Amino acid sequence: MSTTHEATARSALRGTAADVVTEVAARLQDPEAVVTATVANGTHAEVDDVRSPVWEPGSLNRGYPALVLLHAELGRDPDRDTEHHRLTAHRCLALAAQATKDVPVQGAFSGAGALASAVRVAAAREGEYASLLERTDARMADYAHHLAALHASTRDAGLPTYPAVVDVLSGLSGVARYLLHRRTRDEALRAALSSLAALRAPLTVRGVEVPGWWFGPTKRTLVAEDFAEGQANFGLGHGIPGPLGVLALAWDEGVRVAGQDEAITAMAEWLLRWRLRDEDGPYWTPYLPLPTYADLDGHPTPDPARPSWCYGAAGTGRALVMAGRALGRPEWTAAGVEAVRAMVRRPMDGWGIDDHALCHGWSSTLLLLTRWELEHPEAGLSAATDTVAGRLLAGFEPEAPFGYRYFQPAAGPRGLHLDMPGFLDGAAGIALALQTYATGRAPASGWDSLLLLS
Repeated sequence: MSTTHEATARSALRGTAADVVTEVAARLQDPEAVVTATVANGTHAEVDDVRSPVWEPGSLNRGYPALVLLHAELGRDPDRDTEHHRLTAHRCLALAAQATKDVPVQGAFSGAGALASAVRVAAAREGEYASLLERTDARMADYAHHLAALHASTRDAGLPTYPAVVDVLSGLSGVARYLLHRRTRDEALRAALSSLAALRAPLTVRGVEVPGWWFGPTKRTLVAEDFAEGQANFGLGHGIPGPLGVLALAWDEGVRVAGQDEAITAMAEWLLRWRLRDEDGPYWTPYLPLPTYADLDGHPTPDPARPSWCYGAAGTGRALVMAGRALGRPEWTAAGVEAVRAMVRRPMDGWGIDDHALCHGWSSTLLLLTRWELEHPEAGLSAATDTVAGRLLAGFEPEAPFGYRYFQPAAGPRGLHLDMPGFLDGAAGIALALQTYATGRAPASGWDSLLLLS
């Protein structure tokens, strides 16, 4: 296909994406209607005998804060009715504040932390939401100190850490990103960064030396029987790329603590050392248990992670790029680009993507590829980006309340389709990814910083 035809085809896809964003946003503009549609088929979903609510008012993933993010972003798009979207974001933010009034912080995605994340994205003008931000700043700072103290106690006992203490969703990486953006509680920010930098010290588990970011066994990390001693996790959402990314971003902004550059170097070089390869190039597997980590050659070679935000080359490579930029190590950046190029060489039908959501569905991959294209046009990712966009757009269902339905394959033999309006597993996140692709520019509100992509 000629360059002219490629440009025409891309323009058409972007136009369709913009239209779908408009439609989805219209379906997510009335909070009461959103709640009604979400719970129409029941208030809870049951997956592997675990019940979870489909609507959580104060959750970034399944509540009002997700609607705030979408309308705050569209409220900065000069090609849209910005005032309408800003007012909608404001209305949803008020509901989110009410829903989290007496709820503790549970990281940057849940509880009062979800409100904090939503309001920092929504605040577009100088002094906007100042009193609310002052309260969320204080609560996030307190939580950073709490997590840092919890982490210190496990280190003093020689024990591994846990995702809920250090990752992006629940832990110090997400909280530190909030504090780095706000810069009103630098003592708490420095405590969070120091705690993450301390991960550079190795541990010993069952006689095996493992990195300091080894995760101990929990229900979340015990994914199979051989994970009884924990795991090494390579995903941006849950593993060491999260701490690496926020340490690098802070270094780049001149916020530095003892051992920070050593930690960045240790984490980046470890990621490079644990790259695996197939005929298409380098990749990372999602996680490794202790037996495989101790003797990789004695076990079957693990498969590549599903290309997504939470795991996979596009997210992990993003953290390497941040580290390379921070410490002036272009070879780290090149390694990230190489891994993403290898990722798109693998047949998409074998990627293992079975939904459209932002955590690990097609919109996740679209967002990441779009961001990679913007910063690394030399990588030649445009064809793959457009193909992914086409797959995501083909999944739009006009008859569904929000245009997209969330598929949970673990819910019984046929899986479960849910009408979800949220951020990581719902329509708001999908629309945000499509908006980034449609405009061909980085999010104006910086909402993707919640995912440690910026």
